[in-house]
Amino acid sequence: MKSLFASIRKSYRTCRYFYKLAAKEKRGYLFVIILSILISSIAPFINILVPKYVIDELMGEQNRQMIFVYVLTIAAGNFLAAVITRILQEIRAVQEDMLSRRFDLSMSEKAMKMKFAYTETESALSARQRAETGMSWYSGGIKGMSDCVVKIGTSFGVFFGVVYIVVRISPLLLLMSVFVVSVNSFCTSKINQASQEVFEKTPAINKFYSYIYTRITGRAYAKELRLYHGGDLVEKKSIENADELNKMDNECARKQFTWGIPGSVMSALGYGVSYCYLGIMALRGTISVSEFVMCITAIETFTNECLLAIITNTQQLIMKSNFMNAFMEYMSLEDESHTGTQELDIAHFDGISFEHVSFRYPGSDQYILKDINLKIKRGERISIVGLNGAGKSTLVKLICRLYEVTEGTIKICGKNINEYSYEKYIKLLSVVFQDFKLFGYSLDENIRLGSRDSKLESLDAVYEISGIGDWVEGLRDKGETLVCKDFDENGVELSGGQAQKVAIARAVYRDAPIVILDEPTAALDPVAEYEVYNRFNDLIRNKTAIYISHRLSSCRFCDKIIVISDRTIKEIGTHEELLNLQGIYAEMFQTQAQWYVEG
Repeated sequence: MKSLFASIRKSYRTCRYFYKLAAKEKRGYLFVIILSILISSIAPFINILVPKYVIDELMGEQNRQMIFVYVLTIAAGNFLAAVITRILQEIRAVQEDMLSRRFDLSMSEKAMKMKFAYTETESALSARQRAETGMSWYSGGIKGMSDCVVKIGTSFGVFFGVVYIVVRISPLLLLMSVFVVSVNSFCTSKINQASQEVFEKTPAINKFYSYIYTRITGRAYAKELRLYHGGDLVEKKSIENADELNKMDNECARKQFTWGIPGSVMSALGYGVSYCYLGIMALRGTISVSEFVMCITAIETFTNECLLAIITNTQQLIMKSNFMNAFMEYMSLEDESHTGTQELDIAHFDGISFEHVSFRYPGSDQYILKDINLKIKRGERISIVGLNGAGKSTLVKLICRLYEVTEGTIKICGKNINEYSYEKYIKLLSVVFQDFKLFGYSLDENIRLGSRDSKLESLDAVYEISGIGDWVEGLRDKGETLVCKDFDENGVELSGGQAQKVAIARAVYRDAPIVILDEPTAALDPVAEYEVYNRFNDLIRNKTAIYISHRLSSCRFCDKIIVISDRTIKEIGTHEELLNLQGIYAEMFQTQAQWYVEG
């Protein structure tokens, strides 16, 4: 019983949450719901009460005029109720479609606003999958919830009128109907429980399903699938996934079928007993024929449209609310909070200093970086090197304030970087990550992305510096050419090297005091990489540059090289100094150099 009340309270909170959002987005929506309940509550009594007067008139004075009035009342009443109900359904459909899109947009907005750490955790990714699944066909979204609410509200509205009618004939019929509905409701709860169990297992399977049928069949995988006969493996995996889904669905269907039988049998028995009981009363003269017909209609209404509808739709609402609660859980993930308010005078930027900085990812006890002490002066070119997993990219994330340090402080102009206004602070940075992304917009839009304050009016110089000037000039629509063919067949599919150069062009256009390149040239050959870095060298001039690259030859022109190993800084110096040191950097450089010599 406690779990039932807990479920009802949870369902109430979920309904209140969504209707509060719905009222905010579409004020008239709640009015339409209430009006639907009122109309649906009145309509059944047209067919319960008026036919009694028709039968009484036929078996009594047979006044044709009165019979016509009663029949016309039934026809007009049902027609008017149907028309109003249809209009309200159409209005609801339009509003619910808008609200559904708004909720989808809310999830997208949440993905962009929540703490960056959540974008890299499995639990948050699973939460989004559950939210998407819970708001779709499992619950029907706001429409599925409102369908239940309208039916429950209608059932309560009809309930009191029907009870008054039946009690006047025989209270025993009400008790019998309550018993039938109780058995039916218990069976329905077991059916809903089976659906809930499926929902709990679905997100993980659906992620794999989406990967197979959506992502892996895209153009990015086309070459491997053909050249390596990857279709066989994909087909095998898809069959395994389908078998798992079918097994789960079949088990759910078996439970639903098993519990559906006693509910259906009990309903049929209940109707049979009610008909027999009322028939005997009519034969004995206890009730009239018109009262027999009215009471039979009232009992069916009481059983199906009142008790059973209230309990069944309440169970459905609780189940749908459980599904939709996943949306609430996802939306409750903590947003990125940047509390700094200090103004940052970019013109007086003097460098970045790390003071005893240590970092471990949220929820982890393992340090990625430990006791980092480093001073990067304004205008310096710094190269950060180290083996995979050494923490180089993590260092960049800390500079970008995507994460906060666990211990220690990162300072600019003598203040903790977290004290500065985030919007002002990120204007310091032009960053190209190793896993950069381009959008399905034009080349120019990709390059100008979010850079409202750039001093560079023309993109021509940016094209040249990043090495794509001739290529862009050769395109039919030049910088207006769309990236990829998803939205336009005249779009261009970029090679890995071209894509990286466009990402670099984006960083160049931002024209920020600090330039960070995190493995941005991995898809370029050594010659192309050398050319890009040389162009950057010409561009940067008095800017501060931080490079991360596995190709140590690109470190030659840097003022300082930072070697990270065992979670901390092991070596600092110029290229020549570190070679003479004969330490970690020298060993890494010589290992790479022998490939070029032997080649």
